[in-house]
Amino acid sequence: GVFPESRDEMETLPGVGRKTANVVSAVAFNKPYFAVDTHVFRVANRLGLVKAKTPLETEKQLEKLFPPEVIPDAHHWLLLHGRYCCTAQKPHCETCGISALCDFFKK
Repeated sequence: GVFPESRDEMETLPGVGRKTANVVSAVAFNKPYFAVDTHVFRVANRLGLVKAKTPLETEKQLEKLFPPEVIPDAHHWLLLHGRYCCTAQKPHCETCGISALCDFFKK
């Protein structure tokens, strides 16, 4: 019947890890939690927003970087940018609107 609002409580449910708990918290409850998937991890590091070796480090650094009120949206911005523009194998730097700010492109 009732889904918990606390990230810690969500993580006690079968099949719910930190990333899922962060997504549900941000989308359903508008909490300032950054869900870090492979796209967010890659894009945040490529852009130079973070210097992290793990998703958890990335999450913590991004949560310090963005104002809490935009974090639920910022997760989607980075995710979609990584899915459609800053792709893993062949990033589309030539059409990217933020390539001038990107550490990866500057190299």
